[in-house]
Amino acid sequence: MELYRLTIPKDDAWRVIESLGNLDIAHFIDLNKNEQPFALPYAMRVKLCDETERRISYLIQKCKDNKIKINKPPNLDAFAKNIATIESEKKKAMHLLFDAIEQDVQNDEQFVAKQSKTIEEMQSDINKLEDYQEVIQFV
Repeated sequence: MELYRLTIPKDDAWRVIESLGNLDIAHFIDLNKNEQPFALPYAMRVKLCDETERRISYLIQKCKDNKIKINKPPNLDAFAKNIATIESEKKKAMHLLFDAIEQDVQNDEQFVAKQSKTIEEMQSDINKLEDYQEVIQFV
């Protein structure tokens, strides 16, 4: 097997890597294996991805807790079509889409957390009123 080294301009990296990934013909070699992970150029981006994944997991769990059905795309083509729709709606290129999604997820997490806190407070108030009602009935 012959190996080729490919150098990609930074501005085109997303499109080239995505195309190679879709063709399923590339093997990537870590040329920075001796570097500390936090010193790598995309360490902050990976951190953002991890944080966004945590937020999405939180939102999914809240949906499960509140019996809200989440529909997964039935296949990869449907998923790609959904991404293309989001890309079109947000008027962002694919390589800029993460920033928009990350912001949406952050806003949604804040909204859901606030609503969850409000629901908890309402449930606490209901419990107090029920206790108060029992006391009144006893008296």
